[in-house]
Amino acid sequence: MIKKTHLNALALFLIATVGLAGCNEQGTAPELMQNEEQKENNEEESKSTIFGNQEGFVYVSADRLSVREESSVQSEILGSLDRGSEVEVLEENESEETTWYKINYQNSENNEGWISSEFTVADNNELHSSPDIFEDEEMNEYFTSPTLFEDNTVVAYYGHPNSEVMGIVGRHPIPELISLLNETTDSYDAVDESKGAIPALFLVYGTVQPGGEIHKMNYDLVMSYIEAAYQSGVLVYLDNQIGKHLPVDAMNELAPFLRYPNVHLALDPEWRTDRPMQEVGHLTGTEINEVQETMRDYIVSNEIQGTKQFVFHQFTEEMIRESGDITSDYDPVLLVQNTSGWGSPEGKRIIHDRHAETTNIPYKGFKLWYHYSDEPGVHYDDPLMTPEQVLDLDPQPGLVTYQ
Repeated sequence: MIKKTHLNALALFLIATVGLAGCNEQGTAPELMQNEEQKENNEEESKSTIFGNQEGFVYVSADRLSVREESSVQSEILGSLDRGSEVEVLEENESEETTWYKINYQNSENNEGWISSEFTVADNNELHSSPDIFEDEEMNEYFTSPTLFEDNTVVAYYGHPNSEVMGIVGRHPIPELISLLNETTDSYDAVDESKGAIPALFLVYGTVQPGGEIHKMNYDLVMSYIEAAYQSGVLVYLDNQIGKHLPVDAMNELAPFLRYPNVHLALDPEWRTDRPMQEVGHLTGTEINEVQETMRDYIVSNEIQGTKQFVFHQFTEEMIRESGDITSDYDPVLLVQNTSGWGSPEGKRIIHDRHAETTNIPYKGFKLWYHYSDEPGVHYDDPLMTPEQVLDLDPQPGLVTYQ
């Protein structure tokens, strides 16, 4: 395929002129904890009050690290932490063998414990390496080509691996998911012979919670998708819902993943709020520029190859304020405005037409919602637009996402 290239669901935010509902990414609830399966899955997430490298926090670098009651290997084990877990250091205790950290961490029973500093890093960039599987030079040049977005239609499957209601990604194991994705990508390749088509996975890395907190995907889980995608010629978009945090900090959280050639990044303005499911969040044009600048500076300072996309979702005008301030001059960052929201084809076209007026953002995307369930609050497009209808949009979207 390399060559082919949520309670109520934001009902108050319907777009009155066309009856198109807002983009409730969470399905039937403002969090992933609406049934027993999702409660269990959520325990695997890392709850964060900050993003990125902040003073007084460290990251677990071992595959699995025991949390102990006291600063000793003979002490009782209270639990364990996965690689990438972010913890606050409350106290240090030096022993002959190592320095122990008393930490504050998120656990259903305990909030404090001791870990060995030997298996932590202070910079989340140190969690990342470049395994041999990412060393295919021809593939890397293709994935990071400045013209990839112009030469191809990117066809993406969206969701969270631990949630079926959040999108198709959570409904299939990786091999089956990629097989289905390739079939959908081929359907776009067959429609437009002037362009290639390339598959992608759009992963919700950070999911907003009540109060604007964020649950982050487990590090190893993220990497399992990135690696499997790379080996199959598939792009990956990592999407952060921001919550109560600064957009720049949300980007800094994602930035270390840019070292992988097939990875691009996204933020979701809808969930830039500490009152999810009660209001739709927003970004300003200035904030979008700041995010692009942050992403560009990371790419340059870390000598990361090629062009990287930054996608933001939008279904109401209010989600992006002062859009005229946005500039797309942050090369090698390629900015993509993605038409989101579920509903009828007519309503979706009206939103896309409105976004076309934002000519200072030339690159566009378009989101579609598969039917998954008729349960109240689980949304879908009716009917689902065909590849021919999507590619007939003006401007033609370079990114087509299926939730």
